Amino acid sequence: MREWGKRNNMLEKGMLATLTDGKSYIVMSIIELNNIKYIYLVENENFDNIKFCVEEIENGRIKLIEVENLNLRQALLKEFVNKFKQDLAE
Repeated sequence: MREWGKRNNMLEKGMLATLTDGKSYIVMSIIELNNIKYIYLVENENFDNIKFCVEEIENGRIKLIEVENLNLRQALLKEFVNKFKQDLAE
């Protein structure tokens, strides 16, 4: 489990988040599916290292939990690609 805490309860595209692995990640995109907020992160030092996380609020702080289920990760990748295509079309 990887976590990151932020007090204002609002992640935005382009923000940096340092996870418990000590690495910094860039918030590439945020989507909401079935009332669950998913965050697409790319490591700041190694763009090949991507993570999909679930955003939860715990004790007034944002908590990011890495998605480890392969089927869910594949579905999220498709959703994020669709979001990127929509964003480019606008």
